[in-house]
Order: sequence, then structure tokens, then C-alpha cells
Amino acid sequence: MQSWLVLAVSAAYLGVLFAIAWWGDRRTAGGALLSASPRAAGILYALTLCIYNTSWSFYGSVGRASASGFDFLPIYLAPMILLLAARPVLTKTIAITKAQNVTSIADFIGARYGKSQAVAALVTLTALVGVLPYIALQLKAVAASFDVLTAPSLAAPAALPPPIWGDTAFAVALSMAVFTILFGVRHINASEHHRGLMLAIAFESLVKLTVFLAVAAFIVWGMFDGYTDLIARPQADPLLSPDFTDPTWWSNTAISIIAFLCLPQMYHVMTVENDSPRHLRAAAWMYPTYLLALSALMIPIAVAGLVTFGPGSNGTGGINPDTFMITLPIAAGASGFSLLSFIGGLSAATGMVIVAAVSLSTMLCNDVVMPLLLSRPRFAARVGRRDMVGTLLLVRRLSVLGILLLAYVMHRLVDRDYPLTVIGLLSFVAVAQFGPAYFGGLYWPRANRVGALAGLGAGFLLWVYTLLVPSMGGIIPVSADFLDFGPWGIGWLRPQALFGIEGLDPISHASLWSLLANLIAFVAGSLLARPSAVERTQAVFYTTATADRDEDDTPQALAKLADLRALAIRFVGAERGNAAFDAYAARGGYLAYAAGGGLLNSAGRKGETGPADLDAVRFTETLIAGAIGAASARVVMAASLQGRSLSRGDAMAMLDEASEALRFNRKLLQATLENIGQGICVIDADHRIAAWNHRYLELLDLPADMVRVGVPFADLVRFNERRGEYSAHDMKALLTNRDTANQQWPYRYERRRPDGTVLEIVANPLPEGGYVSTYTDVTERYRAAEALREANESLEHRVRERTDALQQAKAEAEAANASKTRFLAAASHDLLQPLNAARLFVSALEESMRGALPTPDQRAAECGMIDNAAASLRSTEMLLGGLLDISSLDAGNVRVQMRSFAIDELLGGLGVEFSALAQERGLTLKVVGCGAVVRSDPQLLRRVLQNFLSNAIRYTPKGRVLLGCRRRRDPIHGDRLRIEVWDTGPGIPEAKRREVFEEFRRLGGENGGGNPADKGLGLGLAIVDRIARLLGHPVSLRSTVGRGTGFAVEVPLEQARAAPVDRPVSTPAALSAGLLVLCIDNEEPILAGLRALLGQWGCRVATASDVTGALAALAPFDGALPDVVCVDYHIGTAGGGEQTGLAVLERLRELWDRPVKGLLLTADRSEAVRAEAERCGCGVLYKPVKPASLRRFLNGAALQTAAVAER
Repeated sequence: MQSWLVLAVSAAYLGVLFAIAWWGDRRTAGGALLSASPRAAGILYALTLCIYNTSWSFYGSVGRASASGFDFLPIYLAPMILLLAARPVLTKTIAITKAQNVTSIADFIGARYGKSQAVAALVTLTALVGVLPYIALQLKAVAASFDVLTAPSLAAPAALPPPIWGDTAFAVALSMAVFTILFGVRHINASEHHRGLMLAIAFESLVKLTVFLAVAAFIVWGMFDGYTDLIARPQADPLLSPDFTDPTWWSNTAISIIAFLCLPQMYHVMTVENDSPRHLRAAAWMYPTYLLALSALMIPIAVAGLVTFGPGSNGTGGINPDTFMITLPIAAGASGFSLLSFIGGLSAATGMVIVAAVSLSTMLCNDVVMPLLLSRPRFAARVGRRDMVGTLLLVRRLSVLGILLLAYVMHRLVDRDYPLTVIGLLSFVAVAQFGPAYFGGLYWPRANRVGALAGLGAGFLLWVYTLLVPSMGGIIPVSADFLDFGPWGIGWLRPQALFGIEGLDPISHASLWSLLANLIAFVAGSLLARPSAVERTQAVFYTTATADRDEDDTPQALAKLADLRALAIRFVGAERGNAAFDAYAARGGYLAYAAGGGLLNSAGRKGETGPADLDAVRFTETLIAGAIGAASARVVMAASLQGRSLSRGDAMAMLDEASEALRFNRKLLQATLENIGQGICVIDADHRIAAWNHRYLELLDLPADMVRVGVPFADLVRFNERRGEYSAHDMKALLTNRDTANQQWPYRYERRRPDGTVLEIVANPLPEGGYVSTYTDVTERYRAAEALREANESLEHRVRERTDALQQAKAEAEAANASKTRFLAAASHDLLQPLNAARLFVSALEESMRGALPTPDQRAAECGMIDNAAASLRSTEMLLGGLLDISSLDAGNVRVQMRSFAIDELLGGLGVEFSALAQERGLTLKVVGCGAVVRSDPQLLRRVLQNFLSNAIRYTPKGRVLLGCRRRRDPIHGDRLRIEVWDTGPGIPEAKRREVFEEFRRLGGENGGGNPADKGLGLGLAIVDRIARLLGHPVSLRSTVGRGTGFAVEVPLEQARAAPVDRPVSTPAALSAGLLVLCIDNEEPILAGLRALLGQWGCRVATASDVTGALAALAPFDGALPDVVCVDYHIGTAGGGEQTGLAVLERLRELWDRPVKGLLLTADRSEAVRAEAERCGCGVLYKPVKPASLRRFLNGAALQTAAVAER
């Protein structure tokens, strides 16, 4: 299509907009949008909201739908949610805007936080930086559609951008600047309605909807066979499966909700240009219908484009999907529809750009430029001497021109193929930073200026870092390494993968981090800072403002202040009238939207050329009433405001309104009474009921139909007397103050009702006679007093109880202390005895060794001494092991590993283990097998049974020992297996059966039995008692003196399949011969003992205390690596910290690059040490180490080494 034709049509369309705006300004009158009906005004208001649907909606939503289906919907759902489900937020915002006389979103937020210039300036700068890409988007859309429309063919779009003076976008930007200056910045009063501009915007909204529907209908029904045909195409399948769990969907919806409220142009048309809340109610159904009409055809158009241009039409190598609305009619040869589509896109772009330029210029002028100028002393000095109107208009007009030129520059720098939707969402995320300050200001009284500044600053900086910098590569030069690897190569600071969070699209990622930082900083700053007095006042105003005003309640815009001054002068004279109005203007006054506590404004009063508000009307009415009376003044004011001559009908109507006001005041008084927690009853001078509230009926339990205006109060007294409400004291109290000669006010007394309720009754006189009584329920106070009295009476009893409890606790503590003393004494005695014996044997052996060469008899005696010393040390070792076991059990360090297993495996092993010992004692050990499956810890249960068997064999002089099981049925706790050990020993007396489970308790004398040389430690049954409590297995004892004793433990039965019980594997003693063992310890005596013992077993031994020493000790073995490394846990310090044997082992494994088998020899029985050893794959033996256990481990290592060698 020829360029001149497109330009001519575009110029004609812009001329039509100029004519409509001019006509609208000429026809503007009063407070309506035009001199039209309220219905028409509501329709026009709803159409002005449609500037939200820019060229992004007209072109970009189709492109988004072709790429990702329903992902275009969130920006349409956000306004619907607000208008249909959250309209109170909008109406409250509008009410505050009118009351505070604010002019922009920056003014709105700044006024909330103490009228802070800093907050308003920060909002302005954020809005400017954020909305500039949005304006550039409109210019880009117009330029791209013009290029496509005027290109020789679809396959040959303009390769390079045209020069500036030949660029369509530049011409459009200049046209919009002229239009905005002529119709948007004509007057200095920014809160004044731009009637002509709004009419032009409404016309544009109709044009873009009509064009969109017409072109869409042609594509769907002209180029294809309708809606169903397109939806049935294969290209539609991936577009019709929305993923509502995608974070993109929810993040786009959230930022769109905030953007609809806080975009400068949306705030302007929605609040500043609003005339009545009724218009918002009309828009609540009209605008969602508008959005549905647009969104319903996006998917079919996208499918039509994919079908027509093929899958390559993705903006990278084929037709840009953002241009489908133009390229599809071109492909069908319908150039008229293509031109129509271009006009629709131009209309969608111009409306948004013009209003955005108006609102941004106002914000820049009021909140940035003028505060900077006024901060200069020379300029501030001229303010009082010169008219500033011209300066303000110049600043705003230059701001408009600068904003549009900056947007054009951004348009030239942005990639031509950059999706429109992404640019729009980028701006939405920027504006969404106003959300916390906006909503917090409306609903959180604690929010303050510091929190707002902190939140806005943090959110804006993160938006720039995470979205603006990566997205605007052509404008903000940044290296690819910065985006891919983060600043200074710090990966977790990558702008689009902050803190390592990946997988989110750039918009969702930036929304998450910027809004999260914004919210945290906002809340933290508000909680930490203290608001000023102005902030507190504004906080109360914003958070308590009501949103239920009606247009009929506010006569604003129906008269001017100058008109009211002239009206008052007609009745009170020029001198008095002028003086009164001058004083009123000097006070500043207050604005109000509703009588009796509506919304107040302290922002100052408008000039007398502006429309009057309700406060001014009331002031004038009061002034006139002083001359002609209140009723006449009301009629005069009503006639004057309505602009008609005063008639009898008007007067009657106004008097009716006055009566209605009186009725309203009565309703207000009644509502107040009903919301008081006390009962109230008013008695007139004739002792009749005049007023009451529902709480009065509740407290006295009176029927609602009995209490009426005019009912004698005596009737209520008689009614209560018949019900038994009054005692003699109550009747006396009722009659006391009836004597007019001795009345005392206020009269107060208390009455207890039959149901226990206590009422405090206070009567006060009324000026016209009668009195008002208040009834307060003080039952809880009386109950508290009674409770206090009872507490005082029972205090002595509680003191005695507490004294007894303390004495008992003291006795228990002393008993526990005595028990501990006995325990330590017994432990010390039993430890010293074998140690003393070993010392004596060693001393005797030492004396013997110093003499002459021993004879065979002496050699035998020396061997006996060695055996006795070894036996003494074994006894000491067993005692220490028992004490450590008790300590572990008491400290809770023993882990229980419950599982199911066959009990017969455990019984069989015990039979083999103790049969030899029983034969040695001349006893018969019988084990009765059992096929039951139980649930327990097999190792701990084995220890319980081992102690039972060892005690039975030790204390049975002759006879037999029996190990067997019995089943017990228990329907409540489940079936159990009772494992019993019986012997034929001397038995245990009844009085001593509890003692056997105490530490170091050994029954001797006539009941001791057993071999004195093999007496026990007295710890076995103490360990059994603790293990049984840990497992939850009851232990019992039955005994008959002279016949024997039976110990039993009960274990839960299981029906599940049993796991095999681990059994120790015996290995030949000689297997360890030839092993190379490395021993690491910081104690030389222990290393010497290990060398001696392991050398006796045929092992090659190397010893050291650290890594360096270990490597040196292994050097004589020709580079051979050890088969086993035995380490102590605590082996000293290294590098300022504690060094452990496990760390040394790990270091040696690293040096040798081989997982050498390790064994930890330690006295530290903590769970942490065992867990660390398990992580290192290291065995554990606790000190004192039993040689048999050490040899068993070495034999296992030898078998493993042999197996590896064979492979």
C-alpha cells in the first residue's frame, strides 16, 4: 500500500480526535463529563478505562497467543478481578483522591506518608523509568505496523529503520505531544477534569474495539470457515492446553493487578477523572465485557496466522506474530482491512501515550522539578512577587515533549523484533513496585515513610538489575559474561538466576525478587522507624476512609466558591460576607464527603474559581441562616445549587430533606446506643420509658414486646417483682432516690439477679426532667473478687502442702545422694580390690625375677602369679565395662534397632555359648526350642538373657538350668512371648528381690550360693533392668527359697517373617599372622602394649602418633601399605585445633589412594563418634579393648586380604 495513503488516513484520524477533543472542551459544563445523562457519563467513564488496552492488546496479545496459547490472559483477568471482586479498593482510592485533592499516583502515595516529597519523587522517577518502555512500545507498534503495511511484500519488510524525519513513529510522537499540550496541559489545576481529552479517549476506545472485531471477523469467517474450523486445526492443539501451575501465569496476574491500579495513566482516568462512584459501578460490568470481546478471538487469530504463514512465523525467520492483525488481511488481498487494522492499532497507542504523558508531566512538575526550583533561594524569592502559572505550564509542556522524545529514542534503540508483550510486562513489573506502599498505605496503619522509601528503593534497584539491564541490551551496554556468569564471575549473582534460582522466565524471576525485597524492606522499615505526627494523621485518614459516598451526597462541581460568596453577600451584606469568606479561606478549612464524620482533607482549599465542596456549602448555609433562619437558608441553598428559581415545591422538597436529616440523626443515635456494651434506659419526667437499647433487654431478660415508648417504669418494676428479681435490699435501693428532697446524683447501686448475674446500675438526671440509667454486667469482677478471697483463705493450706512437698523432695534428694554415695563407694571398693590384687601379684613376680634363676617350681609359681594378675585385670575390665554400660543406658546413648526375628536362633546361640560353662560347673543346661517370631533388638535382648544365664550358672551349686518360652494371650496389649530362665539354686527371699536389681548388690551367706572365687560384679541385673525399660519389655522374678529362682522377660510376638540374627563368625587364630598393622596413638605406653600383643600374634607392627610419623614408620617395610590401621580418636592437637585419629586415617587414604581397612580404638562411647566412624567405614572397639575382639577383627581383615589376593 502507498505510504502517502496511509499517512493521509492517519492524519485524518488524528484530525478527528482533535475535533472531538475541541468540541468536548467547548461543551463541557458543571460536574458531569459532558452535559449528558448519568447513564451516558457512566458509559464514557467505562470507555476511558480502556486505555489499559494499548497496542500491546491489539497486536502483542495475538503474538503471545501464537507462541504460548492462553498466557496472554493474565493481563485481561487482572482488571476483571479488581472490578468484580475488589471494587471497594477502587472506591476507597477514589474517595481519598477527592478528599485529599491529589493529582497523581505519586501525589497519592506521597500524601499517605506524611506528604513526603522524597516518597513522591521516588515514585515519580520509578514511574518515569518504568513507563518509558511502555510508551516506546506504542511507538514501536505503530512503526512496525506502518512498515508492514507499506512494504512491497510480506517477505520484504523494511531492512533498516528510516531516518528520523521520515520515521512514522517520530511523526506520531510529535502529533501526540501537540495533542497532549493542547488538550491535557491547558490549565494549571491538575485536578481539573480534562473533559475534551476524556471524550477523545472514549472515542478511541470505541474505534479500537470496533476495528478489532471487524478485522477478527474477517479473518475468522472471511478467510476461514469460522471459529470451530480454526480450533480444529492441528496448529491449535498446543495453544489450547494452558498450564495454570506455571509461575508465569500467576506472576503476570499479580503484577497486572497492581499495574491496573498504579499505572500513572490508569490512576488518572480512574480517580482524577472520576465524577461519581456510580460510574465505577457501571464500569464494573461494561469493562469486563469489553475485555471478553477482545480476548475471545485472540486464539483463533493466532491459529489463522500459524496456518497461513506456517510454523516459521515466530518472529525470527518469518512473519512476526505481533503483526498478524495486519499481515493476514494483506495475505488475503484485503488491503482495506489492513488499513483499518493499522488505524485500530494507532488508536490503541495514542490514547495510552497521551494520558501517560499528561500524568507523568504533572508528576515531574509537582514532585521533582518545582521542589528543585523552590530549593534555590533566588527562585523562591520571586514566587511571592510573580505569577507562577506561566512557569508551571511551561514546565509541564516541556516535560510532555521530553517524555515523548525519550520514548522515541528508546524505540529507536530497542531491537525491532523484540516482542511487544515482553516490553509491556517489563513496565508492569516496574509499576508493581508501588504495590506494597499502595496497599500498605490503605490498610496498615503502621506503614510509614521510611518503610515506603526502603521498599520502593529496594524493589526498583532489583527490577533494574534482574530485568531492565538484561532486557535492554541495546540501550544499556552490558557484556555477555555479566549475564551468563554474573558480576566478577559470581554465579549466584547472575541477573536472571539470582541466588541460583533457575527455571523461571525473566518476568517471573524479576517479579519474585523485586517484590520480595520491596515487601521485606517496606515492612522492616515501617517496624523500625517511628512515624511523624503528620504521618500518623494521614495513616488514620487513609486506613479509616470509607468508600460509600454517593454522588448525590456531594454538591461539588455544582457551584463555584465565588458564586457562594456572591450568594451570601445578597443576604448578609458585602462587608460581612467578604470578611467571613476571607476568614474561612485563611483557616484553610476542611473538605467532607458525608455529614457527621466523613472524609476530611487538610491539603488546603482550592481557589474560588474552582468547584465548591460540601464544606463550603455548609459554611455558606450557616452564614445565611444567621440572617433568615436555618430552614429558609436550607431552601435558598438548595435552589441556588440546583440552578433554578425558588418555588414553593422546591421549598417543600428541601424541608422534607431536613426532616429526613432529623430522622437520620435519630437512626444514628439509635445505632450508637445499640453498639454500646452497657444496657441503657431513659426515663422521662413522668417516669415513662423514652428510649432503651437491646443490651438493656438482654441484661434484665425482658420481653421485647413489653418495653415500648411511653410504658410506665412502674410496670417493669411490678413485672420483675412477680418474677422474683428483687430482694428486700433491691426494693429499698429502688425507692431510696425517689425522695426528691434527698436525691443524690449520680445514684449508684448493685443488684444480684437470680441467675447469679451482678449488675451495676448508675442513674444520672436529664436536663428536662427524668433520668438515664446504665446497666453494666460486673459479674466477672465479682467472681474475680470471690476467687481472690478464696485464694487468700486457702493460701495457708497451700503453703502447708508446699512445705510437705518440699520436705518430701528433700528426703528423696537425700536418699538419692546417699544412694549415689553408696554406689561410688561400692564402685571404688570393687575397682580397688582387683587392682590391689594385681599390684601384689606383680610385686611378688618382680621380687621373684630379681632372684636367682628360677627352679621349675618357682617358674610354675610365677605363671600362677601372672594368671592371677591377669584375672584381677579382667575383673577390673569387666567392672569398668559394666559401669560404662550403665552410664550409656542412663544417658540415653544406646540406640535401639527393633526388628522381627525368630527367637529360636537366639536361644540356640545362647545354648551353645553357655553349655561349656555349665558342664564345667557340673550343671545341666537345657534349652527348649521355640518357633515364635518376636519383635525386639536382638543384641540388647541377648544381653538380658546372657545375664540371666550367667547368674543362674554362677549361683546354682548343683542341679540344672532351664531356658525356655511360654506364649501369653493379651487382647489389649497384643500377644507376647515370655522367655524364662530357671535354676535350682538357693532362691531369693521376698525381702531381697528388689535389691538384686540395684548396682553392686550381691546376695551372699546362706542365699548366695555359687563359687566364692567366681563371684559376680553386682551389675548384671542393674543392666538388665535398664535395658528392659529401654526396650519396653517387662522383667519379672519368681523364687522359692531352697528350690530355685526364675527370671523372665516378655517380648511382643510378631506374625511377620523373621530376619536372621547376626551370629559371630569364628575364624582361626593364626590367620592374623603376617599382617602389617599400623597403630596410631599419642600415648606411648598404649603403642608399646599393642606392639607386644600384636607381635605375639605374628603381626608386623608399625607405630606412630601422626601422618608424618606413620609414613616414616612404614619406610622399613619396603613401601608396603598396611593391611589394617588402628587409630585412637583423640590424638592431640594440630593447627590450633583438635586432631582425631579418623582425620589422620582419611589423610593417609588420600595419600595412598587406597581404602585401607581401619579400626577405631577409643574410650569415647558417644553416638557422634560412632556415626563418624561409620561414615569413614571404620570398625569400632571400645577401650579397654578385649584381645579376643581385637584378634577377631584382625582375622576378618586377613580373610578379606586373602580373598582380594585370590581375585
